[in-house]
Amino acid sequence: MSTELEIALVLGTAFLWVIVTLAILSAIDRRERKARRQERRNLRTEKRRIEYHPVAAGSHPQRRTRHPRTRRLHLH
Repeated sequence: MSTELEIALVLGTAFLWVIVTLAILSAIDRRERKARRQERRNLRTEKRRIEYHPVAAGSHPQRRTRHPRTRRLHLH
């Protein structure tokens, strides 16, 4: 064999080894990345949820408004 062919064979084998190794590592990490993405998505949706609870009657002084509401909701 000529020297150039041997060098090409070694470089080709090394390149193939790197590609296969990266593919295997990517496949292993895919589940973890998917789980992290789902967790972040759940956190974002929880932050968007706003819970409103009715205020007990008489807990706020009456304001002078034209149309007083009988029931007020407060953000919790």
